[in-house]
Amino acid sequence: MPRKSTTFNAALEPVTSALPASIAASVGDLVARHGYLDWVLGQVMYDLMEISIRQGRVIMKLPRPRMYVAAVKELFEFHGIEGRFDFDDFASRLEAAHIACREVTRSVYMRDSSEPGVVHLVRSPWDPGPGGEQQPEAQRMDAKYVAARKKQVEDAVKAAEKLRTLTDRLLRESHEKRSRPGFDRRSKRR
Repeated sequence: MPRKSTTFNAALEPVTSALPASIAASVGDLVARHGYLDWVLGQVMYDLMEISIRQGRVIMKLPRPRMYVAAVKELFEFHGIEGRFDFDDFASRLEAAHIACREVTRSVYMRDSSEPGVVHLVRSPWDPGPGGEQQPEAQRMDAKYVAARKKQVEDAVKAAEKLRTLTDRLLRESHEKRSRPGFDRRSKRR
């Protein structure tokens, strides 16, 4: 019976001191952009719920991407607003961005004793959650890897900003329509 090859590199040792400046800066940029993504998502949700951020923080936690998208679609329906937006693509972009951020924040940074100066990202010893099974056991933390993760986050940010612009416009138009004299909000025709 053939032996299964080992996927973990025994030459890898945890980084116990500060990360190299270029890696730390790249990770910091990615995490900051993901934080901004969360803020934009909150703006959309709270605008649709007609509550403040402070109120939202009390009653909500950020749902998983597909649940977030389903909630936004339901709130669009509730408000009787429609706009052209690819929610399925948006959900995929959000999932990719969340996985990218989780990988750089919940993985273990390791040095390769056989390649000084090379840092690897090793899968977390804990259950990484949805999408975690797609992360390789260990991967080189190089410019190509960081650029791919940053692109995933930036794609989600751009899509979220488009959703926010669309939502703001549709809610503003709906409000203007409702504030016209003679508007009957109980009427099915809006």
